[in-house]
Amino acid sequence: MEKIAIIGSSGAGKSMLAKELGSILKIKVFHMDRFCWLRGWKGKTEDTRIDILHKLVRDKQWIIEGTYLNSSTPRLEAADTIIFLDTPLPLCLWRIIKRHCKCSEPSRRDIPEGCTDKLTLSRMLKVLAFPFQDRKVLMRQLRDYESKRIIWLRSGKEVKGFLAQLRQDANDKRNSSSKAPVEKRKALAVIGR
Repeated sequence: MEKIAIIGSSGAGKSMLAKELGSILKIKVFHMDRFCWLRGWKGKTEDTRIDILHKLVRDKQWIIEGTYLNSSTPRLEAADTIIFLDTPLPLCLWRIIKRHCKCSEPSRRDIPEGCTDKLTLSRMLKVLAFPFQDRKVLMRQLRDYESKRIIWLRSGKEVKGFLAQLRQDANDKRNSSSKAPVEKRKALAVIGR
């Protein structure tokens, strides 16, 4: 996993998962909200968003989180792994309400500078409509990428298990690579006798 796209509804946990993955895998994380909006939530054009994505996906490694269905093709095509957070609707709704209450003052790191988290009726409706509209579009899009590694996580428990396994794999890899030089030196010392 070197090029990872994380998709799902607002409130699904994309930003948190991206941060955890970035920390575990030591890969830079890009939040689409930071690239798609200007101060005061002024939107960039779809062409500008696509141009930005084309530049980001040239990197050797990346994690890009955000859905943005109309401009998602460059990153889905370039990704070797697509993670779909198919979080239940009530939990997504609860999270955006909780996030708004928690983050209404200071700006979050995953949104553009000069923007604050806003809980609006249209945002809540978008979350409520996600399972019936955007989720269906995502499901159709994912069929085009069946050759890629697609990880479908449907609950917080599955996300925790996935992250725990990645942490364990990363620790095992670090431990085996740190032991290899010691074992090699021991073998050379035996040969030299």
